[in-house]
Amino acid sequence: MSQENVEIETLAHVAFDALNRGDLDGYLSLVHPEAEFTSMIAEAEGETFRGHDGARRWWKSVRATFTEVHWDYDLVQARGDRGVAMLRIQGTLSGIEVVQTMWQAIVLRDGKGVWWGFFRTEDEALEAVGLLE
Repeated sequence: MSQENVEIETLAHVAFDALNRGDLDGYLSLVHPEAEFTSMIAEAEGETFRGHDGARRWWKSVRATFTEVHWDYDLVQARGDRGVAMLRIQGTLSGIEVVQTMWQAIVLRDGKGVWWGFFRTEDEALEAVGLLE
């Protein structure tokens, strides 16, 4: 694995570990101050989350509303400062078991996530960051 792929893989591992432990500060340490992202789970609101304040709002509106939540990921592809992972979230939301598979595309800057988005298909995620071959 190239050094660039190691950076994406390491960031993903640490980020999902922080999500699974409920460690907001650990999660925020991986979010670039100029980050911009959307959430498939909160897409009905149509909000684009920006910076650390946006990441905190996302945490409160999505992460903190789940009980017994767990994220798993498999790195699909990484090149340079861009990568795509397949995600699976499983948890309980308002007493209902939720299981969802999605793909996340991410762009890094200064070793932190500066842009990411969630997609229903792998090809959509790969295209979003220019990795579709």
